[in-house]
Amino acid sequence: MRAAHESVLLVAEPDLALVVVTGDDRASWLNGLVTCDVAKLEDGACAYGLAVTQKGRIITDLFVLKRAGSIDVVLPARVRDAFMAALEKYLVMEDAEMARDDSRRVWFAHGPRASTLGMACDRTGLGGAIVVAPPDEKDQLVSRTTELGGMVGDVSGWEALRVERGVPAFGVDFDEKTYPQEASLEKRAVSFEKGCYLGQEVVCMLELRGHVKRKLVPFAMDDGTAEVGATITDDAGTEIGKVSSAAQSSTLGKFVGLAMLKLAQTDAGSKLHIAGKPAHVLPH
Repeated sequence: MRAAHESVLLVAEPDLALVVVTGDDRASWLNGLVTCDVAKLEDGACAYGLAVTQKGRIITDLFVLKRAGSIDVVLPARVRDAFMAALEKYLVMEDAEMARDDSRRVWFAHGPRASTLGMACDRTGLGGAIVVAPPDEKDQLVSRTTELGGMVGDVSGWEALRVERGVPAFGVDFDEKTYPQEASLEKRAVSFEKGCYLGQEVVCMLELRGHVKRKLVPFAMDDGTAEVGATITDDAGTEIGKVSSAAQSSTLGKFVGLAMLKLAQTDAGSKLHIAGKPAHVLPH
């Protein structure tokens, strides 16, 4: 994780897949189906967003990469077919077409020197880039990372970094039953200034009224460790959630994690008990 703070940490993302959108109406059409503002993206820019149902629940999170003649959508491979099927219903008269792309792979670079490796995309607040390229470019990418004083990380290294930086993972910390505000993604992944999109009415109503009953928050153990699946209780001993992600933080020197808690216990500083051990909610 030191590389992510000081230079660059390169991580391969084998569980991510690509959908390529082409056609003259590609940007306007996709803009009406995801929460981020695709219409305002310039060529060479990336945006993080969500696809949600008409009822506002998350289908998947995704990254939209705007290129000169196409748009790359990067998303979890396990939901790619479902995502394409959901959006296909709204492709009527528009000049737009979706296609799977298995010829390229996805890497994320994290850290202050990451921007020279690919398209700017900061997931952690430390600086970052996304790289979408054929597999045979891996050696060149690794070599450039080394030249920058960085290193190549593995899945466990990225897991520790994302948990420490409070980055939720789809299918781990939130899923298809979750609203954006429950996953604490309304600031990271939702534009409240763009035009209409699928599910907008529900998402905006939740933002205006603040009626979610639970929310994903980061926490830190006061002492000891935390394990995924551990029960979380309040001071009265009432169960208020379970640990969805946990890792040792090299920065804080403590175990940290993410958990979906009842709203009343989500303020920063709220006291928690995880498997009987004291913890508290971190600022978020």
